[in-house]
Amino acid sequence: MKARNWKLGYLPMLVMVNMGITSTSFAQDQQNAEGDNVEVISVTGIKSSLVRAMDIKQGSDNIVDAISAEDIGKFPDQNVAESLQRITGVSIDREGGEGQLVTVRGMGPEFNAVLLNGRTLATVGDPSSMSWNGSPGGRAFSFDILPSELINGAEVYKTQSAELQEGSVGATINITTMRPFDNPGMHVLASAKALHDDMSGATKPQFSGLFSNTFNDDTFGVLVSVASYERESRYEEANTAYYFKVEDPLDGTDYGQVYFPRNYDQIVQTEDRDRLSGNVVLQYAPNDRLQISADYLHSKYDVSGRQDIYPSWFTPGNVRNPELDENNTLVYADFVDVFVESMARQSDASSKLNAYGLNIDWQATEDWNMELDISASKAESDPGKGWSDVVVGRPGEFSYDRRQGQQVPTMAFDPIQAGDTLTAGWTSLQGTRLEDEVKAAKFDNSLYVKAGPLVEVNFGAHYTDRTLGTVYGETEGPLPWIFADNSTRIPLPDSLFNLFDADGFLSGASGDPVNQWPTFNTDEIMAYLSSDEVINMLDDPQVARDILNRNGFGIVPDRTAYDVNEEVMALYTDLSFEGDIGDMFWTVVAGMRYVDTTSTSSGQQIALLDLVPSQNEPNKVFAEYSDDYVPVSISNEYQDWLPSVNANLHITDELIGRVAVSRSITRPELNQMSPLTNYGDGEIDGLTGSGSNPKLAPYTSENVDLSLEWYYDEGSYAALAYFRKDIDGYLGYSTLSETVVVPSGSYDYEISRPINESSTEVDGFEFAVQHMFSSLPEPFDGLGVIFNLTKVDSSSEQDDLPLIGLGDSENLILFYEKAGFQVRLAYNNRGRFMQTKPVVTGTRQRDGHYVDDYKQLDLSGSYDINENFTVFFEGINLTNELTVKNAEYKNQTLQVIETGPRYALGVRAKF
Repeated sequence: MKARNWKLGYLPMLVMVNMGITSTSFAQDQQNAEGDNVEVISVTGIKSSLVRAMDIKQGSDNIVDAISAEDIGKFPDQNVAESLQRITGVSIDREGGEGQLVTVRGMGPEFNAVLLNGRTLATVGDPSSMSWNGSPGGRAFSFDILPSELINGAEVYKTQSAELQEGSVGATINITTMRPFDNPGMHVLASAKALHDDMSGATKPQFSGLFSNTFNDDTFGVLVSVASYERESRYEEANTAYYFKVEDPLDGTDYGQVYFPRNYDQIVQTEDRDRLSGNVVLQYAPNDRLQISADYLHSKYDVSGRQDIYPSWFTPGNVRNPELDENNTLVYADFVDVFVESMARQSDASSKLNAYGLNIDWQATEDWNMELDISASKAESDPGKGWSDVVVGRPGEFSYDRRQGQQVPTMAFDPIQAGDTLTAGWTSLQGTRLEDEVKAAKFDNSLYVKAGPLVEVNFGAHYTDRTLGTVYGETEGPLPWIFADNSTRIPLPDSLFNLFDADGFLSGASGDPVNQWPTFNTDEIMAYLSSDEVINMLDDPQVARDILNRNGFGIVPDRTAYDVNEEVMALYTDLSFEGDIGDMFWTVVAGMRYVDTTSTSSGQQIALLDLVPSQNEPNKVFAEYSDDYVPVSISNEYQDWLPSVNANLHITDELIGRVAVSRSITRPELNQMSPLTNYGDGEIDGLTGSGSNPKLAPYTSENVDLSLEWYYDEGSYAALAYFRKDIDGYLGYSTLSETVVVPSGSYDYEISRPINESSTEVDGFEFAVQHMFSSLPEPFDGLGVIFNLTKVDSSSEQDDLPLIGLGDSENLILFYEKAGFQVRLAYNNRGRFMQTKPVVTGTRQRDGHYVDDYKQLDLSGSYDINENFTVFFEGINLTNELTVKNAEYKNQTLQVIETGPRYALGVRAKF
């Protein structure tokens, strides 16, 4: 991925900056430095990083936005994703208040390719997730495993070229790490800071260090960096899983179709997050034409946590005295003959990433540059003993009141008192082990020619082999529910419980929540339920005893585990043209990428052996299944031709117009390509089944981009862009007619699977301005401002619903840098967007889920004590903004999450 500056006179930069030059090849850097005899100096700080990022944008053939480190080991934000959200059109999803997943121009994380130094990086998502999802794993990269201290820059390619790796309907994000040849000479850096989490009240240390040096006249370089991160966090959540539409009478009255809340839970989650990361880079340049680089990245992320939950489960048949609002949403009800419960979850999970790379950059002749890159990465997620899910309770009743429209409903309980006998409910462990492994090789060539307007030919071949394996496990049934289903509920001793104090639960939200409830250690509950004393109380002790003797409450791996292997071979050619129209300089890069994809999904399942006709019912059949699991493997292959054209016109020295057209693809999520299918029995004319779909085709998008960019002063520019994407192959769930042949004959099944069924058009515009007030009198000449906004819309042939993740966004950043002092105030807003589409399950329906507008204000600053030492501070989410999710109507609140502010104070040293 090269940014070609064909005429350096069009760039405002008068010196080559000694940081962040990652977009040009080694040979080009050497030629520029030697041929032009340009002085190489080091410039750091907010302004210099913005100038470098602007120069990448201005000099690229594509429509690109970039971020550059402010200094060695100093990225603009604590988290890489949080820095990316400052870019026009980029939004993020947070976990525990930290940026994790990236959306670009409304295209969700799975639609964006994330590369590290131009390479696909394995990923396994969030190790801390305590959810019911038994099939995680996909292409969406989780940024929280990458420490910002190891990152040198990031480029967001919003248009495609043949040279760019395919796989992104949204954008290609290339993260670059530091290399010793980027900064010749010896550099030693160290940083220490204390991170305070306002919700937990805990302060934890963070450290980072870097050593970089070049030897033998800068022909050999070594860089070693390390970063250690600790955080003790807490977040609070009011949760209703969903509203479903019911037509059941409520308290004997038929209200028609009612929006009925599934539940209401109060959740307090506490976590300890520990991440240790390191990077080693070796570089060797025996002469001006050859550079060899080898690198290794390691990151280990451990997350242990617990959730203390006050749950309430709602059932239409238990409703008394219901009240509905104008939308026919239940806003008040008394619930009788129910259980008043308490719930706890505990987890201790770990994930790690190892990435290796070898790059050989050779200027074979004066006009021919070759680059070979070989890489491998492996990400693993270990659930440890799994996350526990334990419920206790006693019979009682409660009322639910949301009539005032508050975010947190009022729950009136007959509260659990000391001395109340609580009994066992659902009790289990579950977890998913994931492994994602990527092996890749690239051979790129740049041939400089002069044949009329043709000035360069880029061509090459890329190969990737990726395998995702997933194994879900849980406590063997029927043990999880056997204690609650016993004819007499199992009583639990008072000694297992203590009082949990939420201490002002969701203080930033409106409402009157419960603040105290009983809690417990889930390990102690499971140990007590495993005792002979309890087992002997069961209706059928032997069932529980057999399971406990085999596995206890531990995780039993599901034998329907599967893996998906994907091999991709790509060939590409880019032709670069340039010329003049009068006084206007133009460039065109036109190319074609051919991609051959082969996927193989392998697993095992209980097989359907035959369908046996019923003796008494002539139209009915009974299924015969295999006694054991049998292997199943399904392959799929498809080819894609991906043309692209990026045309740029330098209307003046400061004004650039760009036009880009391309075709791009995003492959389906790997966890949607399981080879497993379940076949049922029953009426011959109504046989049904369900499964995933290893034959899924990729999403295909036809893209048009227009951009006008005005670089009117050093470090200052304004840009306006329009984009449109016509996307085919959006996934939906549907039933497909399939014929199954067994010994007794052929049978027609209706199988529910994900399929490529719809088309969507996405369009929008972006506006960005970056201005440095350098002409103001001192001390105001250190001021600067950045503002950008993105407006997006979508339409679908299937329905009038917006695209998942599609929403507007805005950024406003004010900064000041002068005499060693710098401060930055950053405001970000992500507009309301749909998170999940409506779902129909059996006779029940639920509408889509939406995330409300989210606004966050961050502050950072630093002061250079001298050339070697800098003190700095950071404040994240200063105004304690809440994340709010709702259903079709805004008063149907689903989640209110409070993560609180975070503050950091530290010192940085460099020598």
